[in-house]
Amino acid sequence: MLEQLFNIKGIKGSSFNIIILGVIYTFIGTFSAMLIFPNYVTIMSFAFTSMLLIPSISKMIKHEESMVAKERHFSIKVLFKDHKDIMRLYLLLFLGIFIAYCAIGIFSSNTYVEHFFGAQLKVAGFAGQASNMGGELVGIILNNLMILAICFILSLAYGSGSILFIVWNASVWGVVLGYFIRQSASITGINPVFYFGKIFIPFLPHMMTEAASYIVAAIMGGVIAKAIIREKMWSPKFFHILEDGILLALFGFMLVILSGLIEVFVFPLFL
Repeated sequence: MLEQLFNIKGIKGSSFNIIILGVIYTFIGTFSAMLIFPNYVTIMSFAFTSMLLIPSISKMIKHEESMVAKERHFSIKVLFKDHKDIMRLYLLLFLGIFIAYCAIGIFSSNTYVEHFFGAQLKVAGFAGQASNMGGELVGIILNNLMILAICFILSLAYGSGSILFIVWNASVWGVVLGYFIRQSASITGINPVFYFGKIFIPFLPHMMTEAASYIVAAIMGGVIAKAIIREKMWSPKFFHILEDGILLALFGFMLVILSGLIEVFVFPLFL
């Protein structure tokens, strides 16, 4: 029923509404996980959230492949024109999911977060250890490129199932930042909501740039997968869509480089 509220025409509407849908889906998914699988909330919360999103995302990927196949002239401008709606959709949903998990991290007790979302905290802990190793920038870029490749492979194999990986990343960003804000606010005595605004604004460019690279990989895999299924192999349309996918891959690679530079050289200046 819920996916009927979120269709292709919905992307033409308010960006705020799409963010709110991401928030609502996340809270419904988390509540469902706590109700049905109380011992596996960490895994099942983002699994349920992804299940709510997959029907609508699948329709969008199908729509994207149809638009690309119809294009007679190919250019960078046409590439962004064809994919701007799905990119906007993914990014706003990612932001909504992130905000929901961040709110859980801020307004829940430390015991609750550590018990139900320990996996997200562990991922951040491992990432922190890795980032202190030599060649920090290179290490971050290589790690993000690996995630980019995984996201592409999942999208190619499972289509819109790659949303599972994107939701997982949003949950890690959200839970960890919310937990950090709650801890810092308790030490400094600053209101957590104020602290969120203070940290979130400098944090946003880095997070959204990195998220955009994974979203590009998801779109690329989904579009190519649909082309393989629906178009005749080695036909002009097939090669056209493949060329589109290669350019998307290059764009995703540039976003990974940019996010790594922001993480290493820009974001620490605001901490």
